[in-house]
Amino acid sequence: MTAPETDPAEEAVRAFWDLARFHARLNVAPSYFGPTTLEVVPPPAWSFGDQPEGERMLVEVLSGARTSLEGSVEEYGDELPVPGSLSILTDAGGHPVALLEVTSVDVQGGSVVEHFRVVHQDS
Repeated sequence: MTAPETDPAEEAVRAFWDLARFHARLNVAPSYFGPTTLEVVPPPAWSFGDQPEGERMLVEVLSGARTSLEGSVEEYGDELPVPGSLSILTDAGGHPVALLEVTSVDVQGGSVVEHFRVVHQDS
């Protein structure tokens, strides 16, 4: 019997999440109840895409020049971001580079502004 193949990008996200969780002090103390969801399930991973604009935005996030994203309510659909939620930002190649935390969300008219902070950055 052979082991199921794993996606290298998934493995990279999992390894990054394990390290980022430690550096962000998100490790929970061992409990008698088994592992928590935070320990088992990494946050969603996403990127700005592989266009030059996406690379520029990635650099802005990593440098601290960009701390928010704006989109239409339609783009977000029923899944508006929630303060405190985490996500893993990847580069165009799918390599994880930063753990982000949503700090606040502003909805005005038809637009959504999601404010975030970099909790951990790949060095």
